[in-house]
Amino acid sequence: MNAPLKASILAGLLCFSGAGAVGYHDYSVANIAGWQQVRFWCDTPAHVLAVTAPAHAPGPVTLATWLGAQQLNRAYRMGVDDPGAGQVYTPLSLPGQPAPPDPGYFVHSSNIENVNDPAYRMTHVNEFNVSSGHFTCRYVPQAAVLAATAKHTVIVWEAGGHVTYASRNRDGTPGVYLTGGVHTHTPAGRDRYVWTHAAYTYELEVGVPDTTAPLGGHLRVLRGGAVLKTWPLQVYSVSVPN
Repeated sequence: MNAPLKASILAGLLCFSGAGAVGYHDYSVANIAGWQQVRFWCDTPAHVLAVTAPAHAPGPVTLATWLGAQQLNRAYRMGVDDPGAGQVYTPLSLPGQPAPPDPGYFVHSSNIENVNDPAYRMTHVNEFNVSSGHFTCRYVPQAAVLAATAKHTVIVWEAGGHVTYASRNRDGTPGVYLTGGVHTHTPAGRDRYVWTHAAYTYELEVGVPDTTAPLGGHLRVLRGGAVLKTWPLQVYSVSVPN
């Protein structure tokens, strides 16, 4: 982790760990046969995974896996959460197939590092263990937005009127770190975050559930007002004050 990124994470933890910190609610959204809220998602250096929420547990769900722009959807069945000492294991199974060897398929999350504690803006999803492999998820506890495109992981921190941007590139090349951003809204109601650096403008738009804004979003880079590149979001989480 580079020094500016590490410094922002530490600063965010200090800013929100006080007793008077405001509480938050986090939403996760993915484009799985259309934009919808999802139960969990997982950001890794190469892959992105997301699993929908069943109408009732146990029940059918869809697990989406992205490798770059390639997306694979597979049907699973999600069981009832199995909470423990600080941990929650949510079982998964493949319909019509024998159960895999222990420990089986699951999503592992935290019941401590989550928005029930105002020290955290996002719930910690630790790992996915599914038929395609085991995936350890990256976590940014104080992010206001965590989003994935085919090329990037995008992180936004917002505290005390300061809006900061960092990206991680999936091809291993250095990402971008920007401060001095502005948080506004589009005419359609989406949250818009904008940073300017030299002649370049970085713009992130996300639709927040439970608002009138359409779900989905994009990351866009402009130069001199002209769009250079737009990357649609695949999945994102957004944390909003209660």
